[in-house]
Amino acid sequence: MVKYCPNCGQKLEDDSVFCMECGTKIDGNSKSSYAKETINKFSENVNESLDNLQNLFDVYKISMMKDEKIIKRSQIHPGIFIAPAIVALICFLLFLLMLSCRYFIIFLLSLVWVVIRFIAYKNNDLILTNKRIFGKVGLISTTQMQSPLNMINSVAFNNGIIGKLLGYGTVHVVTASTLYKFRFIRDGQTLYGDIFQQLELAEKEKLQEHAEAIAEAISKK
Repeated sequence: MVKYCPNCGQKLEDDSVFCMECGTKIDGNSKSSYAKETINKFSENVNESLDNLQNLFDVYKISMMKDEKIIKRSQIHPGIFIAPAIVALICFLLFLLMLSCRYFIIFLLSLVWVVIRFIAYKNNDLILTNKRIFGKVGLISTTQMQSPLNMINSVAFNNGIIGKLLGYGTVHVVTASTLYKFRFIRDGQTLYGDIFQQLELAEKEKLQEHAEAIAEAISKK
């Protein structure tokens, strides 16, 4: 009978008394205890994932579709705070050194810039599921979008030098009626690839369903 360490999961010899990996004392119920622990952890992860998924759909006030699951959720990269923070710090130091009102005003404006970026950080994200794309974008006025994969005409991604260094960029999603721009999206390049992959899978499923419908119609004749 194969035994496993209940502490670290290391595979053990049948006559092992101690785990050679972590030193845990082994009893005769190692396999069952480890299996039970693994099942419990798996159940907790599944329940947590389902709760997070349901909470996300509750935030957007939409219903989950059958067999829908989240492929990727991308929010704004925290690197958007670097530029305004640097400007604020420099202007504050210059104000202390020179006591110039001009630098103090710029310092206050840079703080406003930080606040604007923070609002964007909290109110913008983009979610890809195996059925659709939905997200929200905007500051004071927030635009929420939701589109099935088969209604998306094209997707594009671009980033600048800083975006390449920090790992963010702008994702463009074009539907039948509107162009949506999601700026400063974290892992935008990865999300861009994932969207294309899901679009290809959706197209294959559509062709498969069409072929099955044709085959069924022929069989009935």
